[in-house]
Amino acid sequence: MFKSLYRMHQNYDRVQPEAVLTGKGVFVMLLIFLFEQLCAEALSVLISLYELPLGVMEVNMIVNAGALLLMVFFFGGFFWNNLKSFFREFKAIYIWLPITCYFCSTIANVIIQMVLAMVRGELQSTSNNAIVMQLAEQYPLQIILLAVIIAPITEESVFRAALSRSMTASRRGWIRVLGVVLSVFLFAFFHVYQFVFFATDASGAIYLTFNMNEFLSILVYLPMAIGFVLCSYLGKNYWCSVFCHMLTNGIAVLLMLALGNLSGTL
Repeated sequence: MFKSLYRMHQNYDRVQPEAVLTGKGVFVMLLIFLFEQLCAEALSVLISLYELPLGVMEVNMIVNAGALLLMVFFFGGFFWNNLKSFFREFKAIYIWLPITCYFCSTIANVIIQMVLAMVRGELQSTSNNAIVMQLAEQYPLQIILLAVIIAPITEESVFRAALSRSMTASRRGWIRVLGVVLSVFLFAFFHVYQFVFFATDASGAIYLTFNMNEFLSILVYLPMAIGFVLCSYLGKNYWCSVFCHMLTNGIAVLLMLALGNLSGTL
């Protein structure tokens, strides 16, 4: 059953075959992701209704760890086969490609931030980054575990393994293009949609809205999403994009912790 969720794809320029999700595997992976998001929303509602002693960090840890366990249960063979291939035919591309993509996406991100600052009239951090920074100051060890280890694996499983790589491994050009577009846009949208469509009033009640300023923050996440797709496509291994994602989040978290400690000493 679990073997049918992925296939071994032999790339012409690779010695070891690459594990790529099948259509059934993509469906199961997306179902796990949807279940994760529904659980997160349900927990948030229960916390507000019954005043449960859980905060944002606890909710994120529970939901993301649960999703990771489900992914390991259903796709353990997929992770393991790609990991074996990654180390058996380890090449320089697995190192320089994520590093190059990180620096290029960082430069592109700075340019986008400058353009958005001119449009908005001030330099603003995304709401998602602001929350992560706040959590990093309060729960440094937990945020490292969540943002640097758990989140890269779960997000790369959904947006690269399930969306882009399963489609870019196709022989049809339009399917490859569609896989890249879906992976890039949905990854960026995933990080901002809560702040675009939902807001909280003075009483704490949540209501629907549309915040154009938050919607523009999608642009901030596009460079890194493109970098992750390039790692997945050119590296032809799931763990190549995971490493790039871990590198990106790891440096961001370390900078947040350093800035937090610096501000605390001033």
